[in-house]
Amino acid sequence: MKLENIGIQIKILRGKAGMSRKKLCDGLCSESELVFIEKGESAADLILLVALLERLGKSAEQLTYILTIKEYQRFAARDEIEDALRLGDLLKAEKVFEHYRKNNPVSEGKKNSEKSSKEKKNESDKILFMYEEKILGIFALEEYEDLCNKNRGDSEKVIQNQNSIKDGVLRSAKLEIASKHLKNAILQTLSYKELFNGKLIRELDGDEKLLAMFEIENILLFLYVQEKQGKWQGHLELLMALYRYLEKNAHDDELRAQYLAKVGILLGGLYLEKKEFSICIKMHEKILDLNREYGMIVCILPILEQIIMAYKEQGNIDRARFYMVHKENFKAVFYEFHLRINCVNKLYYTCKLRQYFVEGKLISAERRWKGISQTELIDGIYKNPENLSRIEIGKANADRKKFYALMERLGVDKTRYNGNLFTDEYQILELDRNIEKHLAKKQYEEVGHELYLLEKSVDMKEKCNQQLVLGLKNGEAFRDGKITCKEALKKANELLEMTYHLENTEKDRMQYRRIPFRNEMYLFNQICILLRRDGRIEEAIEFLERMMRTYDGAVEKRKYHFKDVSLCQINLSKWMEMENRLEEAESIANKAIREKLVCGNINFIHRLLATKFDIFEKQNNNVLYYKGWLRWAYFLSEWCNDEKDSQILQKAIKENKE
Repeated sequence: MKLENIGIQIKILRGKAGMSRKKLCDGLCSESELVFIEKGESAADLILLVALLERLGKSAEQLTYILTIKEYQRFAARDEIEDALRLGDLLKAEKVFEHYRKNNPVSEGKKNSEKSSKEKKNESDKILFMYEEKILGIFALEEYEDLCNKNRGDSEKVIQNQNSIKDGVLRSAKLEIASKHLKNAILQTLSYKELFNGKLIRELDGDEKLLAMFEIENILLFLYVQEKQGKWQGHLELLMALYRYLEKNAHDDELRAQYLAKVGILLGGLYLEKKEFSICIKMHEKILDLNREYGMIVCILPILEQIIMAYKEQGNIDRARFYMVHKENFKAVFYEFHLRINCVNKLYYTCKLRQYFVEGKLISAERRWKGISQTELIDGIYKNPENLSRIEIGKANADRKKFYALMERLGVDKTRYNGNLFTDEYQILELDRNIEKHLAKKQYEEVGHELYLLEKSVDMKEKCNQQLVLGLKNGEAFRDGKITCKEALKKANELLEMTYHLENTEKDRMQYRRIPFRNEMYLFNQICILLRRDGRIEEAIEFLERMMRTYDGAVEKRKYHFKDVSLCQINLSKWMEMENRLEEAESIANKAIREKLVCGNINFIHRLLATKFDIFEKQNNNVLYYKGWLRWAYFLSEWCNDEKDSQILQKAIKENKE
């Protein structure tokens, strides 16, 4: 195993696709840099690694990232900028962006986009500059949208008055600024001329050109601005080519679902304008089915609005009503939690469920738990403890080789980017995610088959592989009645404590250690569920509360960097309700629902809504009001194709009508 495990996986994926290095890295980086990445000898920028994976049709979402403090701050700032934009706080977004630019400067030579597109550039500068231009373009676009919203509904005003003319000029200027910046972003990896002369379309259809998702996003934003400027000519063919490209090359279903929706919004508008309602319906039904399978709602409301309109034009009122009910249900839930549903309808937003760990915090947490002094840990790695101290408090970044040496000494998985498993095969990470999906929907037959394949595919000498595979087998044996609850609980504890102790969670207001890695978190959740099944619900609640405090303490700005924590929230809220800790249960449910809505992935949100219904019922609150929660829960479970839960909720609705 080389140092950068993900680079090896990129090489294997590229080889299986029969793809040249030149084709993969075209416009992103040099072939020589890709050689070092594939050998596992380069600590490549994370954004470049994500782009390479996306060009191979894979998602980077199931990977675990151990970041330097600088990398973490960059990603945290980008998240903050995007959140502020989506939630309507443009001033905050601009303020954070200015701070971001100061900490991530782009060399002056890269800021002339026309010149820089012809010269050999520093690749990280190119990607940083691309991001800057995209955000500046989005700022101008958001300002344009704000002006439009301000003037909407003023139809009684005289169109030709001075204010209207002034506003019209200002809106046009904002679109022109947005167009300029987004064009600059595109120019970093693509030729503008080829974008509209048909060459890119031919290359995409002929499998000669690869695009990362953020490159597609830049194109879509630019086309959206052009549409606002009345420049639709030639866009239909390009959008159709992008749609075909995503269907064929985006092998990750969740990634494909979100980006097909983005392309579909623009295509749907054109089809409706051309009165091609059947084509619009066929495309949108496919997009909606894919997004429903994964509980995604990013960019879905505009798709719903377009398909409702198309069905109405065809006279299919029943089908239009079906989607109208879901649309109104979404709007009601967002309104209840004081959120604008528009926050998940932005072309520049994609649901991200990555796990971020900061290397300094990780080292400090593990070292303190194991009772190792800084002097002991650095022996033969650093000359004095001050070097390690600066890393632990986030004042310095560790050299890659020294970081791996520290991790090895601490007994922690030392790969910088990984998933649940220690493997050189990216497909194995995808197999693991399929198991996770089937478990969530209680499709245990599928789990058994894929678990067999997983065990045969990984090195079972590695602790993290043992934890995941044997943990899954432990859960399977308990479900099948082959072992008792106590036996399953003992095994889950043994597996978890190979690398992580339950006492590692925050306790007695002392902030202990670290958030578990994903394989450890799976076992933690399994233990809590088994404790509850064993009648030890108070103990299960205590562990869940401690884990949530650990999570809150470890994450500087509460973000869904660690997606598995949502299961803790769902269970904790429900079990507290069962124990009549109603106010606490409601507080956790409210927080979790809001986070999931903003995130744009609503899987299992119906369980939290159902818990809120149970809380209202126990509190004897307004009957009509709390029954609304049950209806919302039912429609969301139906949207996410959770058949078992939707049947239970439908039955509960009928019982409450009687």
